[in-house]
Amino acid sequence: MANAIPVETPAIDADIETDARQYFEQESANGSPEVVTESAGAVDESVSPTAVTPVTNFSKTNGKVFFHDQSDGRDYICSGAAVNSSSKRLVATAGHCVHGGPGATWHANWVFVPEYNNGSRPNGTFPAYTFRTMNDWITYGATGRGFNSDVAFVTTTTNEGGSAVVNAVGGHGLITGGAEYVFDATLFGYPANLDGGEVMWACWGTTGTRSVDNYKFHSISGCDFGGGASGGPWLKDYSNDSGLGNLKSVSSFGPSGSTTYISGPFFRSDIRTMYVSADADW
Repeated sequence: MANAIPVETPAIDADIETDARQYFEQESANGSPEVVTESAGAVDESVSPTAVTPVTNFSKTNGKVFFHDQSDGRDYICSGAAVNSSSKRLVATAGHCVHGGPGATWHANWVFVPEYNNGSRPNGTFPAYTFRTMNDWITYGATGRGFNSDVAFVTTTTNEGGSAVVNAVGGHGLITGGAEYVFDATLFGYPANLDGGEVMWACWGTTGTRSVDNYKFHSISGCDFGGGASGGPWLKDYSNDSGLGNLKSVSSFGPSGSTTYISGPFFRSDIRTMYVSADADW
């Protein structure tokens, strides 16, 4: 899929976007976006991360997604990340990176390439076995209700060497539930507007919130992540030494015609239910 097209981050039309104005966005001294807001409650469920070998730069647990959209017959790219589970086979990404939404269908020829870099696939390729996303994404698509469920877990088969993805590259932990909308996040992805989507990019800062159609989302400004970054992980407690963190969201949507911010869904308890179901698919 050398000529694959980056999936454009779905946009919110200005007339349905409502900025949560009780939150004040500031720039910290080092230029990282910082958002001052109300305190948040503790999360109520978590899954511990697992490591393979330590890394000191970009995490090999994150990678690039390639797929074929059966609705328009074209090839596209997204981003994703391996997540620890008992099967050791799960990859998290955005719902729109596995299904086209209302009136469309599941994508085909879907593969995950961890640590992809300028055509290099140092850890091999992991094809999809099954997809899981939320019915609200499939039914409502690019609306507040749809974006609220724009997350997917993909159960993958082994790479060319016969390894499951988490055994090969490690897996992030997972945090769901609670009321923590604001947290120190590290984001990864393959935005096509930066190095043509051929290199993994990272962004970090404190998230704020954004409301669309009365649904509340994590949001961050200053990353400049465009198409191709969709589905990339939002990690809490990311360690540059281990290359691991705890997944709290994925890149979902941004403003029309701009990369000024990117937002992702809050991981409710039913996201964990989907994770458990996906893990049982193998």
